[in-house]
Amino acid sequence: MDQVKAGPIGQQYALALIEGGETQLRTLAKNLGDQSMLDAFLRVQTEEPVPAFLHSALCAMSLPTKRPKDETAPILRQDGKYALAISPRPIIQNVDGKAVVKSLGVPYGAYPRVALIYLLSQAVTKRSRDVYLGRNFTEWMRRLGYQTISYGPRGTANLMREQVDRLLACEWQIRWEGQGDADNAFAVRDVKISNEYAGSLDRDGAFAREIRMSEVFYNHLVEHAVPLNEVAVRELKAIPTALDLYTYLAYRLPRIGSDKGQMISWDQLASHLGNNADSKRFRQTVRETWQIVSSVYPNANADFSGKRIVLKPSHAPLEKTSVGPHLRLVGQDKKPTAGTALTSSVGAGQISKQKVEPTANLIAFPTGTVRYGDAGRPFYNVGLDKGKPWDVDMIATEFRRGFAGIDKLRTEAEWLRIWSSFVERYAERRRGSA
Repeated sequence: MDQVKAGPIGQQYALALIEGGETQLRTLAKNLGDQSMLDAFLRVQTEEPVPAFLHSALCAMSLPTKRPKDETAPILRQDGKYALAISPRPIIQNVDGKAVVKSLGVPYGAYPRVALIYLLSQAVTKRSRDVYLGRNFTEWMRRLGYQTISYGPRGTANLMREQVDRLLACEWQIRWEGQGDADNAFAVRDVKISNEYAGSLDRDGAFAREIRMSEVFYNHLVEHAVPLNEVAVRELKAIPTALDLYTYLAYRLPRIGSDKGQMISWDQLASHLGNNADSKRFRQTVRETWQIVSSVYPNANADFSGKRIVLKPSHAPLEKTSVGPHLRLVGQDKKPTAGTALTSSVGAGQISKQKVEPTANLIAFPTGTVRYGDAGRPFYNVGLDKGKPWDVDMIATEFRRGFAGIDKLRTEAEWLRIWSSFVERYAERRRGSA
């Protein structure tokens, strides 16, 4: 089977499930010969989604994947209007009974990525800048999804502790430049994930069960948190490039308003993912990683096969029920017939079947007020949730005036995705100008 023409593995799995149910899915998986990706696909499809969050700037711009040559140099990333700087700051350490000032260096690899997602997810979910880690380091690592925890110089516990210490000792600067009358520049300077101490040990040398985020960082995080699926993060936790690609796509794809999508260069993606490999090797790595990411995010509609990368509108990672309709937009030669899909309420290996309709009704965006009537109610609810405190009908008027594709017929799910993205951007702009 031509992998490029057939699509990434996750999309092949989803289509097989829609067309022929569990039997066709497992037959395809056997032919492809990768049990680990099938297991990841099944876990994400059958487990109840668990919301996780990451700051949008950290989705767009990643930590280094490997140890930098100069570990004490600041990390500087740029993504269009966004700019991010992560600077390791010197901290006081006890070395052979003497206090010394030393820089731990910048965080790199998979461990700080997993820790960062956990810390920020807890803050957003609990609506608190105080984040509880656990009774001890082993318990905290289990909270992060690591079941086998080893100690010793190269044990998982010590490797994680080193990276967490680096992460918490850094200062962050985030800047976004507005480019129009409706845009507003902002800067968040010299903020810290934790402002109580610098590392995983408390002042008395014991494991710090709780950290407190700086208020500036926490407030900015709540305003710019991107939703992820913790189940998918657990599946990718050992591969830094996979985590980066997943979080990048989760941030970018649901925000694309044009059906034509957006094109970016491979050099642009490399700068986003913090990867310094040569161009040929980087492309190969991303294409291989894309297969893994697609198994946990089959809704992602992107093409990494050409000289440039094409990113297309996609549902967010938590919207699992839209797998069937989404895949019909990917450009498959054969449209899937009505079939079966996994439900999210059963465990892996216990597959429940649910009818998937082969077509969907196309509608226009509601005219007039969206406050009343069955047609406008779903749009009003989204506007009320994501656009508060501003008037939903006022936002709808701006949407009709500014969205180029307003006259096109679409499915309700597609309209809601585009509308939701617009409302979020509208609210961000209004909050920035207030």
